[in-house]
Amino acid sequence: MSSDRNAPVLRAYLILGHLLFFGLFALAYSHMPTRVVHVDSAFQIFKWIHVPGVGVEAHRFTAVVPQLLVKAVATTGAPLHVLLTVASLAHVLVPYLIFVLIAHGLRQPWIALALVLAQVLCTRLTFYGIVLEANYLLSYPFLLAALVSGPLMRSRKPLVLVAVLAALFLVLLVHPVGFIAAVFVLVLLYLRGHTARPVLLALIALSGVWPLIFRALFPPTAYEADLYASTGVGLEAMDSFFTLPGWRFLIDHTVHFTTHYVAFWVALIVLLVVLLRQRAYLQLTWIVASVTGFIALHVLTYHAGETAMMMEKNFVPMAAFVALPLLLQFERLSNRNAWIALVPFTVVLFLQFRGISFASRPTGERLAKIRALVDELHVRGVHKACATPLQLDERGLHIHWAMAFETLLLSALDGREASLTVVVREECPPGTTTADLSGLIPEGELCGNGTSWFRLPVGPYDVLSAQGSIR
Repeated sequence: MSSDRNAPVLRAYLILGHLLFFGLFALAYSHMPTRVVHVDSAFQIFKWIHVPGVGVEAHRFTAVVPQLLVKAVATTGAPLHVLLTVASLAHVLVPYLIFVLIAHGLRQPWIALALVLAQVLCTRLTFYGIVLEANYLLSYPFLLAALVSGPLMRSRKPLVLVAVLAALFLVLLVHPVGFIAAVFVLVLLYLRGHTARPVLLALIALSGVWPLIFRALFPPTAYEADLYASTGVGLEAMDSFFTLPGWRFLIDHTVHFTTHYVAFWVALIVLLVVLLRQRAYLQLTWIVASVTGFIALHVLTYHAGETAMMMEKNFVPMAAFVALPLLLQFERLSNRNAWIALVPFTVVLFLQFRGISFASRPTGERLAKIRALVDELHVRGVHKACATPLQLDERGLHIHWAMAFETLLLSALDGREASLTVVVREECPPGTTTADLSGLIPEGELCGNGTSWFRLPVGPYDVLSAQGSIR
């Protein structure tokens, strides 16, 4: 089938892509508090608003676009709810703009549609974890694929090569497994017969050795070092692979708890059957090896288990390993078959979008519990409280480390004077005065008129009792 964007069937696919993103924008807007007042997101977004300069978490330099947008709007003195809405919408805006650029600027519609499918294929809870950098691996690799696949790449003009390198570094610098996504895309295009093979081989080599270069320049954070050690320990558990939490998570969310991954497995099987019929054995082997290896890496690394959202985050990037090669096959369809294929494509997008919408419930329940705590403290006139992990566990709030920022953001949505915070310490003796915001914000920094969005008094913290009362 022709890739002419004016072909009616291709226009129908592209319209569907735009509609999906509009739906994601609507979810991001309506569920803004749920998305921003959630553990890592609350911690990072607070820093975007309050801490000067651009903060880069764990050397992930190309994940700063939403932060830059929030900081730009903050210079206007916009109210907090506007800043938080910008933060929520920005994480949909980034992949949407890349979709538009690929489809209408670079004229690679099928790669753009692969990006559309990837947005929802393995995403459910992670839609509400907006600062998880793995989400960028659902858009940046497709920009790389589009630039490498475009006719200009074959000209090898300096500006084109610079653009390709820029797209490559977007992928490499956004997440530790970015190099895996880059290698997958480049090898796939190589196996599909790209004519600029020397350039592709050079890019593949650079991507392959990138972890060594990067670690020489930027030593791993303590969190990443722990993951490397965990992978080594996980290899010793290989004999019990199919009982490990990561594998059980995939199975449980395919047939037991939800059917979230059914679409992924079906898409993978369809792709493999098509490649088998075409006798494209090298592509088939590469895709199977990539998906299998990626799953094994994360199952072994997180052999001790993690929260549901973090477990899902581990498998989000593998959507690209299926969406890109599958949609590239659509270009070979006849006009009639392309119309037929539009039906299952639409069904998959709708069902996965519906799953994302329903996934707001567990994060919404957590938000409701935080809101109940904030409302209780408002009634009592408390602006600074200290609680122990056990006390919050009894309230159903089992992840505590970012509670100070979650309560501060949520309370300040009612106005600066309504700001309050609940810090968490193993012990909270009466008269506690040193329980600042996790050491990031010194005591007194949020008092007075120094900020337009938050205000906390100087002085001791009230202590939250086991029964929820304040003493």
